[in-house]
Amino acid sequence: HLGPQLAESHPDIKLLIFDHNKDHVIHWAKYLLDSNHPASQYIDGTAYHWYAGGMDRLLDGAQGNPNMHRLLSEFDVMNVDKKHLVLGSEACHCPSTGYAGGDLNIAWARASRNAHTILADLAAGSNGFIEWNLILDSVGGPNHLGNMCDSPLLAVPHRALGAQDVPVQLDFEHAGYPFGPVFGDQKTRDELNAIGIPAKYLDVGVVVQPMYYYVGHITKFVRPGSRAVHGLVDSSFKDRTFRPKGQSVAGGGINDLARNGIEVTVWPCEGSTRQEWNYNNDKQFQVFGHDWLGVPTTSCLSKRAEKDLGGLMLTICNMTEHDSGVFDIVPVEEDSGKIKIVLANGKVGADRSCLIIQPLRNYGGAYGPRGGAQVNLGDCAHSWAEWSYDQETGEILSSVYSDVGGDVCLTTGWPFLQVGAFDTSAAGDDGKTVVILNEAGESANFVLKDGDDLILTSSIPPHSIQTVA
Repeated sequence: HLGPQLAESHPDIKLLIFDHNKDHVIHWAKYLLDSNHPASQYIDGTAYHWYAGGMDRLLDGAQGNPNMHRLLSEFDVMNVDKKHLVLGSEACHCPSTGYAGGDLNIAWARASRNAHTILADLAAGSNGFIEWNLILDSVGGPNHLGNMCDSPLLAVPHRALGAQDVPVQLDFEHAGYPFGPVFGDQKTRDELNAIGIPAKYLDVGVVVQPMYYYVGHITKFVRPGSRAVHGLVDSSFKDRTFRPKGQSVAGGGINDLARNGIEVTVWPCEGSTRQEWNYNNDKQFQVFGHDWLGVPTTSCLSKRAEKDLGGLMLTICNMTEHDSGVFDIVPVEEDSGKIKIVLANGKVGADRSCLIIQPLRNYGGAYGPRGGAQVNLGDCAHSWAEWSYDQETGEILSSVYSDVGGDVCLTTGWPFLQVGAFDTSAAGDDGKTVVILNEAGESANFVLKDGDDLILTSSIPPHSIQTVA
C-alpha cells in the first residue's frame, strides 16, 4: 500500500530499494523490479552499501564491484527505466577514528579506500556515493549501539585555541574510550600538523582527516550531472609502471590486498606486488603482503567461486580445511609460451577445471572489459583459459584482450595505479575531469592521453591523489 500512497501524497519522493551490501543486491533487484511485481512501478532506484558483511572491516569497500556490473547489465535485460537511480547509500570505516588510533598509515589507507570505491562504483554505473558520517567526536561517536566509526571531520572543541573548561568528551558521549586513550589528544598541535591534521582547523576545534581531502578531489570537480567515460591505466605495451624493463622484482611497495576475502581479477599489467604470484611447493598460487596494521598476511587462490560474488577469491592456504586450490601448470602443446592452469583438487573433470577469465557484464562500464574481469574455473578449450606465467617476476598474463587494448595480468583486487575519467560538461564547466589515484608506496610516472592527443606528462607521488580538470 505504501507505493500508491506515496505516489498520491508525495509524488516528488524517490523510493529506493534494498539499501544493503553488494553481495545480494542483484537478487533483490531482479525480484522487485520485475515488471510483473506490483511494487516495481513505484521504485525509483536501488541503494547499496559498501560493507563486506563479515567481521573483517578491512574488506569494507573492497568487495562486490563485479556485482555492480552485473546489476547494471540486468537492468538492460529487464528493460528497467534508464532514469532508475543506483546509489551507494552508506559507507564508513570502523572501528574508531584515525585521530583516536594515531596511525598515520591507517588514516591515509582509509582515505585511499574511499577514493578507490567511489571511482570504481561510478565507473560501473553508480549515480552517487554517500559517506555515512560527516562529523563525529574524537572516538567516532555518539552511537547508541557503541558502533564507533570514522568520518572525514571530527569535533574536538577542547583543542580549539582559547578553549577553557571544555571537557575532552562531551556529555552526549556515553561510550567512554572503548579502544583506549585517544592518541591525537596526546599530541601537540605541531605534531598533529606534521602527520597530516592541519593546525589551522584544529585551532577552531575541528580535526580534518585525510579522507576529507581525498573525497574532495572527486566531489569538487565531478559535480552533479557528470558521467563516467572510458578511462584506464595501461602500461601493458611498454615498461611496467612499477617494474622497469630488465628488472624482475615487482614494485609498488607491499601488497595490502594479499588478504583472505579479496576478489581475484585481471587488469592491465603494472608490474606491482598486487600482480605477483608465487607457485609454492604445494602447487598453490600464493601472495604475500601486510595489512593496514602492519601485520604480515598471506593468501592463496581459491578452488571455487564465492556464491554471491561470482568469482574466485583469495583464501587461507590450507588445503584440507579451507578452499585453497591446488593447480597443475600444463603447457599448451601448439604454443610453447602458453600454459593452462588446471585445478587438481576439485570435483569437476579436468577439461572443465581450468583457470579462465570471466568477462565483466555491462562490458566493464567505463573501465571497459580489461578493467577488473573476474576469474573462475571453466572450459579448458576456450581462449580464456590460456595464460603465460613468469616464475621470476610472478606475473600471470593473458593476451585474450589483445584485440581490444592489450594484455591483462592476474591481480589481487585492483591495481595500485587507478584513474577515473568524467564528462563534466553537464555540470557547466569545461567538460573533462580525470582523477588519478596511486595506492602504491612508490611514485608513478604517467602520460595522460585523450584518444591520440597528448594532454599531460607527469608523476604522482606515493599514496596520493591528483585531479586534472
